[in-house]
Amino acid sequence: MKTTIMIVDDHPIVREGLANLIGRDDRYQIVAEAAGATEAMRFIEKKPPDMVIVDLTLAEGSGLQLIKRIHSEKPAIRILVASMHDDMIYAERSLRAGANGYINKEQAASKLISAIEEVLRGNIYLDPAVASHIVQRRTQKQFPVGERPEDVLSDRELEIFALLGKGLSSKEIAGQLSVSPKTVDSHRFHIKKKLGVSKHSELLQRALAWKTNASDPPDQDNVLIGE
Repeated sequence: MKTTIMIVDDHPIVREGLANLIGRDDRYQIVAEAAGATEAMRFIEKKPPDMVIVDLTLAEGSGLQLIKRIHSEKPAIRILVASMHDDMIYAERSLRAGANGYINKEQAASKLISAIEEVLRGNIYLDPAVASHIVQRRTQKQFPVGERPEDVLSDRELEIFALLGKGLSSKEIAGQLSVSPKTVDSHRFHIKKKLGVSKHSELLQRALAWKTNASDPPDQDNVLIGE
C-alpha cells in the first residue's frame, strides 16, 4: 500500500509543485491538499493520512497551531514542515510543536523525498546546519536569554511579531490567524512588555529590524556539527 500524504500550503502553485515532485515516487500518494488549518483538520478528522507536509504560513490559521493540534489529536500522523521561514528561528519551534522534520522550500527539489523517508522511518529530519544551531542553543551560552525576541516570546507572540515586521495591521493579522483584532492587540501588549518597549511605533521598528535580520546565519565559529 502507498503512503498517503496531505499537503497544507496557502499557495496553489507550491502545492502543485510539491504534489508533482512527490507523485514521481510510486511509494507515495497525495490524498488531499488544503490552504488553511480548518480545511486541513476537516480532512484529517474524516480520513487521517500517514503524513502531513505543512507550511507555517497559511491562508487561514497558524501552521504552528495546526502542528500542535495534529500532534495532540492524531499522534500517529508524521509531520514534515516545508517552509520559507528562517530555519534557525522556526525549526526548533516546529519540533517543539510536534513536527518530525523541517525542510526549507528552497531545498525541496533535491531533499524532499529524503526528508519524507527519514520522517517515515521514525527519525527527525533537519538540515545539518539547522541541527547544529539547535544543539548550539541547547548546550552553549552564546545567546543570553532575553536579548532576542525568539528567546522571550511565545510561538503565537513571535508569529504576530513577525507579521508586524511585514507591515500588517492588527486587523490584517487577525484575519490571517483567524483570531479577533482584540486578541491580537492583547498579544501585542504582552510583546511590548516582554521586549521592554512602551510605544507602538518603537515596537514596529523593532519588528521590522528583527524581520530584516532574522535570516542572518549563525556565527560559523560556533557551529558544532555540519557545514
